[in-house]
Amino acid sequence: MQPTHMQAQKTVAGIRYPVDRAELIEYARNRGADSDLLAAMLRLPEGRYTEPGDVGRAFARVVGR
Repeated sequence: MQPTHMQAQKTVAGIRYPVDRAELIEYARNRGADSDLLAAMLRLPEGRYTEPGDVGRAFARVVGR
């Protein structure tokens, strides 16, 4: 099942911003994110994310939700 931007935001809740894509993925991995979510996160654009909304918007563009 395709993960949603809400799942991504929930998984990285508590991370200290700003972060880059690699930090988001590592944080999600350490919190037990499943392989589908991690695969989708690997498609996020490189760059800095300054707030949870940045993650949600980028994730929604990547997965089309």
